[in-house]
Formats: sequence, structure tokens, C-alpha cells
Amino acid sequence: MISNTRIYQLVFGFAFVLLPTIFGLAAEPCGTLITSFENPIVLKTDWLFRKGDNLDWRDETVEESFWVKRSVPDYGISKTENLTGYHWYRCSFFLPENYTTPVEPIAIQLGRIRDIDEFYLNGTLIDKTGTVLPKLEVDFQKIRIYSLPTHLLKPGQNIMAIRIYAATNLNGLKEAPTIGKERLLREEVFSKEAFAMVCGYVFIFMGIYFLVGSIVRGRAGENFFFALFSIFMGIYVLIRTQHRDILFDSFTWSYVAELLVLICLPVFFINFMHQYLKMKRSLVLLGYEVFLFALFVITLFFRTPKTWILVIALFNYTLPVAMGLVIYLFVKNGKANIAKVKFILIGIACILPTVLIDSLSALEIISMPGTLYLGFLIFLVMISIQLSNDIVLGLENFIEQEKELIQMERVKTGFLINLSSEFKSGMEKIKKAIDNIATSQTKVYTKEQSKSNTKQAAKKKSKAKTSSAKHDLDPIKQAEDHISYMGYMVEEAILLRKLEDKTYIPFYETFSVSELIKHCVSNIENHLEQYRKSTTIDVKPNDLEIYFPKELLFCILRNLIENAYQYTDPKTDISIEFFNRDGHHQLVVMDEGMGLSQLEMETIFQKFVRGYRDKKNEIPGAGIGLTLVEATTKFLGGTVSLKSSEGMGAKFTIRIPEKQKK
Repeated sequence: MISNTRIYQLVFGFAFVLLPTIFGLAAEPCGTLITSFENPIVLKTDWLFRKGDNLDWRDETVEESFWVKRSVPDYGISKTENLTGYHWYRCSFFLPENYTTPVEPIAIQLGRIRDIDEFYLNGTLIDKTGTVLPKLEVDFQKIRIYSLPTHLLKPGQNIMAIRIYAATNLNGLKEAPTIGKERLLREEVFSKEAFAMVCGYVFIFMGIYFLVGSIVRGRAGENFFFALFSIFMGIYVLIRTQHRDILFDSFTWSYVAELLVLICLPVFFINFMHQYLKMKRSLVLLGYEVFLFALFVITLFFRTPKTWILVIALFNYTLPVAMGLVIYLFVKNGKANIAKVKFILIGIACILPTVLIDSLSALEIISMPGTLYLGFLIFLVMISIQLSNDIVLGLENFIEQEKELIQMERVKTGFLINLSSEFKSGMEKIKKAIDNIATSQTKVYTKEQSKSNTKQAAKKKSKAKTSSAKHDLDPIKQAEDHISYMGYMVEEAILLRKLEDKTYIPFYETFSVSELIKHCVSNIENHLEQYRKSTTIDVKPNDLEIYFPKELLFCILRNLIENAYQYTDPKTDISIEFFNRDGHHQLVVMDEGMGLSQLEMETIFQKFVRGYRDKKNEIPGAGIGLTLVEATTKFLGGTVSLKSSEGMGAKFTIRIPEKQKK
């Protein structure tokens, strides 16, 4: 375009009047008048384009007959001709006659250009990115911001020329060039990528957190693979920002690294899902991993944009396989794991559209920057919530298990101490009985006493012998009862284990209820050395016989009656009732002792829980008596109920269905 000074002056005058209107527009055409660089100027229309290469096209004056006008962005694959190789863009702008040098440096932002470019101002090379010879070095991710030397800017017409080399059939300018203060242009670029950079660091730190968690937990494979996925995702995001220039000296290696990281992502995620859902690896997954491994190795040797496009295409073609594997994992587990994966499902719903958009962007089909980062941020946050929740629950379960193990150790120790105490007490009684028997046998009665003794003296002597004999028999009986009690403790522990494992087989027989209760009470009184006159037994009818597992009923009776004896004063009334009603056997054991608090009533049937905590260490027992009563009753299809309050005694009611003889 040939300049005309008079025309420029007229244009300048009108432009000065219309200045507010001009700068209110979103973009300007080439040939516009720039009176100030306070606000960026976007040059969008009337660009001159020509295919081919000639270094004379950088000059201020060229023949425009073979150039065509285009608007930018002007990017993609031409449907009419192959534009691979060199092509040029030219644009002019005007500065007023009274133009003065700006205080701040001025620059032009060309955006991302595929693949190599050189920028000229008024015929002078300002800057370039990439090289064609002697070795092809491309960079289509760098945002070009080139400083405009103020000494090259002049009043009137200024000519910009962009020489572009396209290594593939993708070509042109992806963004409309912008002229403005260099500081503002760089700040704008940084602000556009700030969110992506923050996301990248968040992903990496999140991955390190779960990697440490997997090392601490040792067996948490899902944490390990999720950590790798998160860290690689963070690296991928940072490479796609201006961190690329910080991390790598060469764009070629940076893009190879970007592709390698991208190839690893689906492998890490699918393995994370397999570990998390505790599923076996399938042949499809193995084949997919082999394919990605081969693609990974091949990518290491690819150095040109054409081969990179091939890698991205192959990766995208197999991406549905990864999606299918993930969907299969969810479908196979069904609703059973919906609570376990609900946050992961939300994350996947957010990430799938963004992955598709990013893949299409990588193939230069569409351009929607930033969506991937937001999608992955939501995705990783959702998975982190799910895994963190699992870690917390796992830690809570671990603490509960530790508490239970500690309690079990205490109970086991207490059980052994009580059992040892019973053995010691039993052995002392046996020794006492043996001593009495030995004394009786070694005692030699000499001749009969003098006939002069009166009948009254003879009667007194007879009573003394009877009393002595009775006294001699008590230790033997007590020794037998102690031995029986030790056997009961072991047998009941075994019985409880069988009931819990559902391996117990009951033996039904017919027996007298009254005799069984009396035998149980006698056994307990001899063992505890409590001979209570306040205990009443009421069986209706008195000669009642039932068809029932005698061992189980004796177990229920022994634990309920023994508790009543142990936890009440010897003078306290105890009532034992047994009767049939509405096809059920009903046993009622009631005492008028101290009773139970509400808290004790809520926990009294739990294993290893003892009543009356201030006295429990003084009373022998392992804390499984009432647990066994409840387990036995439920095994027989019955129910057990407790009514009590502090200071008002306790009443246990057992109700078990009758079973008829076959």
C-alpha cells in the first residue's frame, strides 16, 4: 500500500474526532491509526495473505496483486489447497505525525503459531521462534510476545510481516495479533494461565499426600495409583503452561514428555479403580496396557509434528477402551458399591466432557482452553474426598480393632486369673476334705465308755458325732462343686463360641424342671458358700417335665441365678419361676437388690461387660454370662428381657417356644 501524506492527515483529523468510538470497538482493521498505546489494539481484519516464500515480502513496499485479504484468526486445514510450508501475513498501522516515543516498552502478541515464525517490522527482523535449517525445531505452544523497538516505529505507515513455516497441513494465525504495552500483554498471558498453574501444583501436592498415605498404610494400592495419576496430571498441566520453558530447554523434548505423561494417565486411573474395587485384572486391560506401552516407547523416538499428530490420534482412538473398562468396573460391581464410589462417579461425570474437548483441541478441531483444568480439579477433589473418607473410616476401624484387642487381652488375662483362682480354691477344699478323712480314719476308738454314763450323755455324744460327720462332708461337697464350676467356665466359653459360629447341635431330652432348678441352686450355694433361706422356687405345675436341651436350660439358669447371688446381699429375696403359657416356656429370675442403671441396662448383654463397675473386680467371672444367656435364648428362637432400675432390683424374663416330641 503506497502512502499519501495529504490523505493521512485527513484521516488523522477524522480519527482524532472519532477516537472514543474507535477504541470502544473490540478489534481494528489493518491500516488503523494508533494514537496511544495505553490500551491494547487488536488487529483483526484486512490482513494480506500469500502462500510461498520470498524474503522481499518483508519489505515496506511490495506488489499486492497476488495477495488476498483475510481476517484473523485464520487457522486450520485449507479445503482448497495444501499450505504446508511457508506462507506470509502482512498488516499495516499508522502513527500520528506528532508521535512521541512511549515511556513503557511496546510489544506485539501473536499468540500461538504453528509451527515456526519470523516477525518483521518495517523490513527488519524483530524476533523468531523455531528454526527450519539446519534442523527442524518447532514450537507451536509458545505464546509469541515480541518487543517492538521504539527506534523502528515512525510516524505514518508502519508495516508488519509474519513469515510462517507449517510442518503439517495445520497453518495460519490462531489469534488476532495485539499491540500494546509489553507489561500489560505479559500480565494478561500470566493471568490467563494462573488458574492452570495453580491446578497443576494442587494436583501434584494432592498426589504427594496420597503417596505418603500409601507408604504409611503399606497395603493401600488404590492410594498409590491415585497418587501417580494426580502427580502426572499436575505435571501434564504445568507443561502445557509457560512452565514448559522453565522445565525444558527444548520444545521438542517438552512435547515428547507431555505425550508420555498423557499416555500414562489412563493406565494409572484404571489400575486405581481395580485396586479400589478389589477386582482382578482382565485380559482387555492387559492388552490395552501393552498397546499403550508400545505407544510410549515409540513416542520416545518421535521428533516431528506429523508423528506427534499420529500419536495423539492413536491415543484418542483407544481412549473409548479406557472409558469402557471404567464403565465395566462400575456395572460389574452394581449397586453394592454405589456408596463407596458415589464421589468418584460425580468426578467422572465432570471429567469425561473435558477430556473429549481437550482431545479435540489437541487435534486442532476445536479450541476451548481451560476446560480440562476445571474438570480435572473437580474430578480429583471428588476422588480425594472419597479416599480421605475411606482413610478416616479405616483409621477409625483400626482404632476400634486396637481397643477390642486390648479389651480381649484384658478379658483373657482376667479369665485366666479367675480360672486360676477357682483352681486354687478347689484344691484347698480338696486338701481340707482329704485331711478330715485322714483324721477320721486314724482316730482309734478304744473301748466303749463307762456304762455309768447316763443316757443323756450318750445322746449328747451321738448328736456331736452326727454334727461332726456332717461338718466333715461339707468340704468334700464344696470341693466337688468348685471342680464342677471350673468345668462350667470352660464349657460355657466353648458353647458361646459354637453358638457364634453356628456349629452347635442341641440334644433334646425330657427332664424335671423343678429338680434341675434345685440342683442348679444347690450347686451355686455350695460354690459361693451362701445358703439362703430367702430363695423361692416356683414351678407350675410342680412336677412339670419338658422336652428341651437340658444343657442349654442349665446354662441359662446357672448364669441368671449366680448373678442374682453374686450381686445382691445374702439376705436379699430371690425368686425363680418357671411355667408354660401360650406355647412358650417362661423363666423369670427376680431379685430385690441394688438394680441396674440405664447405661448398664444398655450394655449388660454385650460380651465382656460387667455390672456394678465399682465391685466388678471383686466378683469372679469373665463377663460372658449374660452374653451367653442372650445367645442361647436367640438360638432357641426365644427372647430375653430385663426390667430394672437403681435401688429397685432386677427382673430377667426368658421366653422360649415349646418343641413337641417327634
